[in-house]
Amino acid sequence: MQSEFLIISAVVLTGFILLAVFIFRLVSRGKIMMGPGAALVALLAAILLVPFAMNLSAHFLSNKLHETSVPESTAETGEAR
Repeated sequence: MQSEFLIISAVVLTGFILLAVFIFRLVSRGKIMMGPGAALVALLAAILLVPFAMNLSAHFLSNKLHETSVPESTAETGEAR
């Protein structure tokens, strides 16, 4: 379940990044007219979204790689290893 979520979130993140790059290229070529306020908001959203998504995916990868299996007898009694 968690690996499926990780794959889906990575695909969605990649899509958002590619969409932002595509829009910024169109703006820089002059094909899309955008006011300076809207451009700054879009740039700020892209700047904040990318590190957050990278941190989230790194967190999920770390949890996936360091999963520990707790024996049922230990989990039921609440004893520490």
